[in-house]
Amino acid sequence: MTKQEALPLRCVLAALGCLALLSQTALLPRIAGEYAEAYPEVANLAAPYALAVIAATACFEVALLAAWQMLTSVVTDGALTPGASRWANVLAFSLGLTGITLAGICAHAGFVEAIGGPAMLLGLLAGLALVPAAVALRNRVLRAGSDSAGVPGVHRWT
Repeated sequence: MTKQEALPLRCVLAALGCLALLSQTALLPRIAGEYAEAYPEVANLAAPYALAVIAATACFEVALLAAWQMLTSVVTDGALTPGASRWANVLAFSLGLTGITLAGICAHAGFVEAIGGPAMLLGLLAGLALVPAAVALRNRVLRAGSDSAGVPGVHRWT
């Protein structure tokens, strides 16, 4: 993969990182405060839920960093090197932790606090679906790294 081919991917990763950082630092605390004001009966949940969503966003940012590092490995070496398996593990773990955190928030809100309605069930299912998706992505990346044209552990991205 050339630098020109990787540029759009880097732009997407950078944009997602900037949006995640913006939402983590400015939007989420503000939205939590507004909802706590609008719904005083569940205002006690604003701080823990906001912290949990901020932590999930931080895990997503780590996953973006791992994707950036894997892309850098492919651009620099022209191949997915065996060292990229570490970043694939970081990516899968971070995405899995993001999914588990979001599923936990939705499960608590929907089943323990009885707020949120059907959206909490959908959020729970989406969060849980992120875990096997992250594992499948990791396996796909590692398989691509081990499949090569005669060179074990190197996959040419051409």
